[in-house]
Amino acid sequence: MPESGDENETGDAPQRQVPPDWLGEPSGGSGWITPPPDNWSWDTDRPAPESSLEAAPADLPAELGEVAPPGKKRRLARWLLRDLVIPLAVAFGVAMAFQATVAKPYQIPTGSMIPTIQENDRILADRLIYHFRAIHRGDVIVFNPPADLHQDTPFVKRVIGLPGDTVEIKHGEVLVNGKPFVVPNARKTDYTMPAETVPGGQLFVLGDNRDESYDSHRWGFAPISNVIGRAEIVYWPLSHLQFLGN
Repeated sequence: MPESGDENETGDAPQRQVPPDWLGEPSGGSGWITPPPDNWSWDTDRPAPESSLEAAPADLPAELGEVAPPGKKRRLARWLLRDLVIPLAVAFGVAMAFQATVAKPYQIPTGSMIPTIQENDRILADRLIYHFRAIHRGDVIVFNPPADLHQDTPFVKRVIGLPGDTVEIKHGEVLVNGKPFVVPNARKTDYTMPAETVPGGQLFVLGDNRDESYDSHRWGFAPISNVIGRAEIVYWPLSHLQFLGN
């Protein structure tokens, strides 16, 4: 047998040195050695692992940048969409539709309706009611001011005269068709106004704070087509909470 590191007569590569602990007892005096285990690695001089890829530990720490599996991400996104985004969008849409068609809140910027409604009170107006019944005298209405006033903020006043009514103000009283029109708690006026007949499609409106109200006794009649709805309730501040009792 040639020495380690030399080629044999057939040109085969030399056999590697077998670790001494694998040397077996000669069999029948032949001197052959016991072959190495099947999992022996010549490169590392140690048994090779059962798999070429060692399994990663199951409990990787969070600081190693553990990423949620795609399935979990999809479930989270579906939950957010189903239970958060869509319900919020629906609620917002319902609120907008409710304001546009049923009821809308308004803040009162002046004291023209004192003592019934205070300055900076917030009210809720019913936008549907006049689709089902006519406007009545005494209703507190929210309406867009006549175009010639060049104002964008809605007004809140009380209806005094309907189309065809004759309205007159004298001696601190409001007369409708020759009879006093009494509004409880409304302040008496110090001005006078000659009798006027309300034209068709128009309303005569006054603030309950008569001398401090910018209303029909100053600028004329309010078109019925400008009416937004009827003021129903003062809801803020809570200390002023009341139904307006139209």
